[in-house]
Amino acid sequence: MNHRSYFALFFLLSLAAATHAQETTWGRIQQDIFNQHCIGCHREGTSFARQSGLVLTEDVAYGNLVGTPPHNAAAAADGLLRVSSAGGSPGLSQSFLWEKVNVAEQERFNNDHPNYGQQMPLGLPYLTNGELAFIKAWISAGAPNSGIVADPALLNDTTRYQPPEFRTLAPPAQGIQFRLGPFEVRPSLVQDRELLYFEPYPTAEDLYVTRYEISMRPGSHHFIMYNYPTGRPTPAPRVYRDLYNGQGVPNQTVLDQFNELFPFYFFVGTQTPYANYHFPPGVALRLPPGSGFDLDSHSVNRSNETRVGEVYVNIFTADRSEVKHVANYANFGNDDIALPPNRETTLSKTFYFSETTHLIQMWSHAHEHMVSFNVVGVGGAHDGELLYWTNDWQHPPIMELDPPLTFKAGDGVRLITTYSNSTSNWIYFGPLSSDEMQFLFYIYYNGEITDVEDSKSAPLAFELGQNYPNPFNPTTEIRFVLPVGSMVTLKVYDTLGREVATLSNEPRSAGRQQVSFDANGLPSGVYLYRLTANDFTEARKMVIMR
Repeated sequence: MNHRSYFALFFLLSLAAATHAQETTWGRIQQDIFNQHCIGCHREGTSFARQSGLVLTEDVAYGNLVGTPPHNAAAAADGLLRVSSAGGSPGLSQSFLWEKVNVAEQERFNNDHPNYGQQMPLGLPYLTNGELAFIKAWISAGAPNSGIVADPALLNDTTRYQPPEFRTLAPPAQGIQFRLGPFEVRPSLVQDRELLYFEPYPTAEDLYVTRYEISMRPGSHHFIMYNYPTGRPTPAPRVYRDLYNGQGVPNQTVLDQFNELFPFYFFVGTQTPYANYHFPPGVALRLPPGSGFDLDSHSVNRSNETRVGEVYVNIFTADRSEVKHVANYANFGNDDIALPPNRETTLSKTFYFSETTHLIQMWSHAHEHMVSFNVVGVGGAHDGELLYWTNDWQHPPIMELDPPLTFKAGDGVRLITTYSNSTSNWIYFGPLSSDEMQFLFYIYYNGEITDVEDSKSAPLAFELGQNYPNPFNPTTEIRFVLPVGSMVTLKVYDTLGREVATLSNEPRSAGRQQVSFDANGLPSGVYLYRLTANDFTEARKMVIMR
């Protein structure tokens, strides 16, 4: 073979190798994204490459990214890699590259990670939505350097992210609207502004919520709405009650009120600028009777100018006759937390369901020492299955489950949370971000409901319902049904069988009844409440959690 033949063969083999490489997902990322948008700065010898330590030319890009710690000290301290090969949500959450290019999360990036630098590409248009989806699919698949793990058709989407504008919301045709603000959020490197604002909107009977919509101005970190049960003392209406003053000193009275609300009276909330959640068809979240709502807004302002905070909340309701499944809010929580100094600790606790339970939303809650939060199924169809994972304590994802995640009686979930205590002091359960928590919140319904409360065809039967909320502090509601007028005795006992309270000892008329229980003065723990009406007797457990 002559010199020209060798050259032609070498050229064809090189062309075939290049074509093959470009056909792989990694090859397309290199050729269509990095070569087009990134290597102008990230090539050997440029000042930007020296500063970041990152070269993205074809000969070294993969090795410089996958499994490699970033030069950015803040990102490295947070445990990020330039690109993680863990796959799935863990891989995305652990990848500094995704933080730097994911412009849809730029508000969170700027507020929560001010030391991560600027998002990329610097000085150029954002990557297209298709390019971002392609990179996301590659990282989610474990960031392989061979094979096709993302649909090339994703790259056909050439639209680009547009920051959402704050939208005012029109009131719902059937439901309730709340508006918080406008209020000032001054610049602060000491303490963000978090406030409570009581809105006295009484609800005399159950409402059934099929959808909620929340819109917040830029700079909002989170919004939570708490429901005040009937009979509970309420704060002054329509007054801004700051949890901290401008120097970071707690307003203890407001902080105490907040601690009593969270997590027991949580109703709805969001950590994104705009949320529009529809419950699955036929499912509605039960809003129990109450005397009003506390609105909790947490805003962040890292600029040099005062910003405006404002929140709109729409609660959409439906008639009870339209609802097949009545949903409720609940949580599993572990307050047995003791983290030794200068050590990483993993805490695990298992919780079980007492009846068939269908979860339609699920999210975690912990504080700044959390490294990762895992939820694993125990028993039944989900035994050993990783159901939830996050390493972001500030913005844990809310899983929306349609179809629902179903557990049978006796099935459970195990919360496995790793914490890193780099301080010289022990850390315990508590409400401050410097304390720690381990909660799993969820919205659920039990079984299928075919009767409606105003139905004439379905006769009433004796029934004792589960108290709500449960766990609680310090008040909860106990509901029961009487098919006929009865002498009713309702008492509360501790686990040793000692009576601690009598809630009813009187004749009551037929129908659906409700009794409030105030547990002030009782320690945390498991208690029994027992209903006796005529020949009917039933008992249920409830938990006081201080």
